[in-house]
Amino acid sequence: MTNRKTKPANKGEKLDKQSYSADEVRAMIDERVKEALSGAQSEWETRLNSEKEEAVRLASMSAEERAQVEMNKRQKAFDDERSKFMAERMEFYAAKKLGEQGMPVTFAGVLKGADEEETERNIEMFKKEFLRCVEAALSDRLKGKTPRTGAAEQSYAADPFLRGLMG
Repeated sequence: MTNRKTKPANKGEKLDKQSYSADEVRAMIDERVKEALSGAQSEWETRLNSEKEEAVRLASMSAEERAQVEMNKRQKAFDDERSKFMAERMEFYAAKKLGEQGMPVTFAGVLKGADEEETERNIEMFKKEFLRCVEAALSDRLKGKTPRTGAAEQSYAADPFLRGLMG
C-alpha cells in the first residue's frame, strides 16, 4: 500500500510530492519518537538525580533545618511570583500613562521601571526624545528650496536681449 504525502521543504521552496509506503512512514515516526524520548529521558534522569540528592540532604538534616529549607523555597517562589506580577503591573501602568499622553503604547515593555516613579521618569525622558525626533523629521520634510536670486542675474548677463531689456 502506497500513501501519497506532500512533504514541505524549507520555507519559500515549492512542495515536492513523494510517495512513502506505510512501513517507511512507521519507520520515520518511530525514529522521531525515539529521538524525542531520548531527549526527555535524559531530562527526567537529571531531574530525578537532583531530587534524590535533595532528599538525601534533607534526610540528614534536623526537623528545624528542614523546615527552614522548605520555608526558604516557598519564600523564593513567592518572591519570583511577586517580581513577575510587579513587572506586569509596571508594564500596564506604563501603557496606561503612554496612552493618556497620546504616545505609542508599544513601548510600554521597554519603559517600565521597578516602581511607578521610575516608570514615569522613563516615560518623560522617552516623550522628550520622541517628540524631538518627530519634530526634527517633520521640519526636515517641510524644508523647501530657497529661491536663487543670484543665478537669475547671471543669466541676464549672458543673454544680449535680456541685457538690453534690463538696462
